[in-house]
Amino acid sequence: MIGSTLFALASSAFLYLLPPSPIDRNLLRGTFYFLKGHAYQIPVKYLDGELGAARLYEDDKLLGPANSELEEIAAKGDGRFQLFRDNKSFFGPVLLLSTSDNTDPNTNGRKYHLR
Repeated sequence: MIGSTLFALASSAFLYLLPPSPIDRNLLRGTFYFLKGHAYQIPVKYLDGELGAARLYEDDKLLGPANSELEEIAAKGDGRFQLFRDNKSFFGPVLLLSTSDNTDPNTNGRKYHLR
């Protein structure tokens, strides 16, 4: 019993001394909501800079073309995306995107960064 208590205290002290991991504000977190065709949408929490100048990365690969229309994103996909302000459902920036190979961004194992 005493050994377990000492181990728990030592483990807690060790974890407390570890520096916190930095938060990647550019990483898109949460659920990508299916819209139609190859198009998914996700609300954007952090955005540095102008909407039209944003770049989307799939892991380290730059996606685009940027500022594509919804119908083109849904029909063709292949990494097209658009970032816009939505005051109806999410009350902030929303990203419409398609992945580079038109797979589901929730299950394809890749990370998406908006810079």
